[in-house]
Amino acid sequence: MGAFVNGMSGGYGALIAELYPTHARATAQNVLFHLGRGVGGFAPLVVALVVALVAGSFGFQKAIGLQAVLYVLDMAAMFLIPERRGATLD
Repeated sequence: MGAFVNGMSGGYGALIAELYPTHARATAQNVLFHLGRGVGGFAPLVVALVVALVAGSFGFQKAIGLQAVLYVLDMAAMFLIPERRGATLD
């Protein structure tokens, strides 16, 4: 479950820095990052419950397959983030 988590943290600062003007950047990054950490703390519980429910209904292989599909969708969604290089932040 956590195979890609450590690598994702490295890019968050650069990605979020492009989205906010300089005067709001530090506040926006801290609020978003820590809010994400707070919500993400419940991820193991939610994932375990969903896997248990899906495994109980459809089998363990389909539950693990569903997790793999969700990871692929998450990686594909990354390509939908618009490029903002050179864009003004006014």
